[in-house]
Amino acid sequence: MSDILKAVDITGVGSIDFISDLHLQPSEMPSFNAWAQYMRSTPASHLFILGDFFEVWAGDDFLESAHAEFENRCIQVLNEQSSRISIYFMAGNRDFLLKEKALKSAHMQELSDPCLLRAQGKSFVLSHGDAMCLSDVEYLKFREMVRDERWQSQFLSKPLEERLAIAKAMRLKSEEEKAKYRKAFEASKSGQETQGFQANQFMGLHDVDAESANTVLESFQCDTLIHGHTHRPGEYPLRNNKRRIVLSDWDASSSPPRLEALRLENGQLSRHKL
Repeated sequence: MSDILKAVDITGVGSIDFISDLHLQPSEMPSFNAWAQYMRSTPASHLFILGDFFEVWAGDDFLESAHAEFENRCIQVLNEQSSRISIYFMAGNRDFLLKEKALKSAHMQELSDPCLLRAQGKSFVLSHGDAMCLSDVEYLKFREMVRDERWQSQFLSKPLEERLAIAKAMRLKSEEEKAKYRKAFEASKSGQETQGFQANQFMGLHDVDAESANTVLESFQCDTLIHGHTHRPGEYPLRNNKRRIVLSDWDASSSPPRLEALRLENGQLSRHKL
């Protein structure tokens, strides 16, 4: 098994980048091309990928199938840049089955969720963020099930084609839920009633619970949380002068394009649009 890092210490100067929610897939080549160019041009010496790097991952053995040309291209890009960039990977709700074989092929180091980063005189807690979205009750039940080692073993024992079909069905269900929440969101903007929907559920993207985020930060004795998942980029204050910084998702086809990395340089965080 790979060693899952619970803390990372980076010494020296240089840039450190954080990205998440790229949802890379063969039907979204503009986003892939933007990411590949970013990998070739970023000045960062360390890169933290905080979940949902791929839209779906049905098991590492998929890389050996005839359908995995796109995924192998992604692994190749990571492999090519790993000689100059230390790459760290944290599983998200889409790619939690990306395991040791793929990590080794891409020369990525696996992170626990949450994980502590100490660099440039600062400390940060890193997370994908999904486990702190306490209002998303049904998803949290699902998350507990699919993160169980027995469930994963049983799922991965199924034929690859069956796993891909199951993953496709899960994605379709997720998109249907998002469409329902988007409809409520649009209704709310026009002053219509949105029965059964809370503000933090609009767009189908449940937000991180502030008290849960505070609890995680306090457990690490840290003031800043960096996470993805919610697709709500920005900085959000928490009590006791703590804060959470949310990474952007990536979509090169949106207007304007959403392509952004968070960068730590000289102890300061800033956003860099591609």
